[in-house]
Amino acid sequence: MNDLELLDTYGPDAPPPSDAALDAARARLLGAMDPATARPRPSLTRGWGIAVAGLGLAAAVAVAGVTLPRIADRPAPGVTATTGSGPIRLVAAAKPEFPWTLPGLGKASFTANPGDPVIAVYLAEDHSDVYLTSTDAPSKGEPADVGGRPGRIIEFNGTTDNGRPPLDLVWEHRPDLWLRLTGQGRYATPEALIELAGRVQDKPQRLRFEVTVGLIPDGWELAAFKDESILTYRDPADPGTDFSVQWTPKGEPLFRAREIEGMENASKVTVQGRPADLFRAGEFWMVQARLADGSIFRLMTPRSFTEEQALELAGSIRRST
Repeated sequence: MNDLELLDTYGPDAPPPSDAALDAARARLLGAMDPATARPRPSLTRGWGIAVAGLGLAAAVAVAGVTLPRIADRPAPGVTATTGSGPIRLVAAAKPEFPWTLPGLGKASFTANPGDPVIAVYLAEDHSDVYLTSTDAPSKGEPADVGGRPGRIIEFNGTTDNGRPPLDLVWEHRPDLWLRLTGQGRYATPEALIELAGRVQDKPQRLRFEVTVGLIPDGWELAAFKDESILTYRDPADPGTDFSVQWTPKGEPLFRAREIEGMENASKVTVQGRPADLFRAGEFWMVQARLADGSIFRLMTPRSFTEEQALELAGSIRRST
């Protein structure tokens, strides 16, 4: 039994899931639509890349939430760590935000698939759900006027839970800035969508996750997240290179060295004054550590990071307040 397992064994019971986590779970269930209508209900299908014994990396991707760090050249001893866009330098991370607010629909939850814009999800008890995101100027659809600004109504094939197909409104919210509203149920009409579009405000909403990342490589950006507990940051100049953080409640099982495919070395380290595990595999670093409230996070970075950078980044991860 290692130090982290001792904390698990003698610590208090795990807390119940938050309302935000339950909302995110429902959004995932609603995402299981026919492919013809998959866009309005975001599908979160990429896996968090823990390579456990008996599973290849590609197969393990289906386990939980985001992309594996891409295989990259490993820095030689004494050499500055680099990615495809240059040397890695850790800097303070800005708080992630969604730029717009849609009043009158309750609290939004958020999702983002790798490489796609963030989507604000407004769920309703009667499944009259609404999705808001940025997009490109449309090339099809029926013309619509949104407060004097051009837009298009776009229909979908198929149906949703209540038998009515969803409907899209894409409009020029600001010069050269296009937004997309997808309405279902009561909001799947041109009139309802145009009325909703008139409510959209340029008022940022903070994206709240179970943990915050205090340091990221200079120039990197938030690329994907899932269930408010799995985050991916990537290098926009080299989109295949990223790092991921997964948070789990206290009491969850811990990974052991023998469960990680490609394991080269496992060592005991200290992160934020508490015992932690550092795993060096053939393709990535993984730091498994405990936060002050007893919950666990696992950080995966490419091997192009140095050991010191992986530990420094792990030291910047905090429980959200």
